[in-house]
Amino acid sequence: MNSPPPTIPESVARDAVELLLDWQMQAEPDCWERIRRWRAAHPDHERAWQQIETTQQQLSVLSPATTRLARNTLSTGRQSRRRSLKVMALLCMGASSGWLISRQPGITLGQDQHFTGTGEQLELQLPGGSQVQLNSRTAIRLSYNQHRTQIHLLQGEIFIQTAAPPAEPPRSLLITTQQGVLTPVGTAFNVRQLHETTQVAVLAGQVRLIQGPVQQPHLIPTGETLLISNTALVSQSQVTPADTAWRQGMLIAEGMRLQQFIDQLSRYHQGIIRLDPTLAELRVSGSYPIQDTRRVLESLSHSLPIRLEQRSRYWITLRPAGYSG
Repeated sequence: MNSPPPTIPESVARDAVELLLDWQMQAEPDCWERIRRWRAAHPDHERAWQQIETTQQQLSVLSPATTRLARNTLSTGRQSRRRSLKVMALLCMGASSGWLISRQPGITLGQDQHFTGTGEQLELQLPGGSQVQLNSRTAIRLSYNQHRTQIHLLQGEIFIQTAAPPAEPPRSLLITTQQGVLTPVGTAFNVRQLHETTQVAVLAGQVRLIQGPVQQPHLIPTGETLLISNTALVSQSQVTPADTAWRQGMLIAEGMRLQQFIDQLSRYHQGIIRLDPTLAELRVSGSYPIQDTRRVLESLSHSLPIRLEQRSRYWITLRPAGYSG
């Protein structure tokens, strides 16, 4: 009979989790080298990291925003930190990362919330018949009463198709982002929560911005895209196929900066994509399938002066074609 593998010490598991969080947050420029030295220092370290890599696909729902929440939780006092690390270390010791995310204080996605991991999409039907589709790495919180449904977009991107008005008085629908509150009128529209702005693209009907950087409701008509900051309506332009291409499993670029393209592609990639800063201003055009990010990166290496450098199954760096180091 084969004996079970030795148990990973909890202290080692905690160290592995902290290193992973630092890695995901890009906390230090030499983070990967620190991980490499730590893994080589003891066989338990290497086994712990292998366990982390095995469960990386599930861990990928820890988006950068969620990871920041995790780090805040880990630094809120000795007792809280000890308890948080202990729970998170269960992942490295074989516990389910889904359990981690659903139960961990400060990261919890409650019973009225829905989220998607990397590369996942989710469709939901709301009370009253409206539908909402979640893109990759998206989290929403839903709240209801007899007359209203409210969607709180916590991170990511959603597409909403409102129901046809029924005979009885319809339910109102509100969408809340970090920059304001929106309400639709017979609408199909896309809402994306960016780092410091909200982007709204209206494909049919109208959407009103009723709270935010406006003195009175602002109307977004069919065919318009509005970018909203905390203090202003930043820009208004025409809707393009790229605004909702994710619903067809595509990422469309038209002369897009390579840095922006990689930032968008990273939302669908299991792991980390790093871009050498000297390549940031290269331009990308074309339609790319988001379900096969590795293939997309390989195609870029044929059309642009770049090469791929893979440090592990989950870490890819894009370097200048003639780079050696």
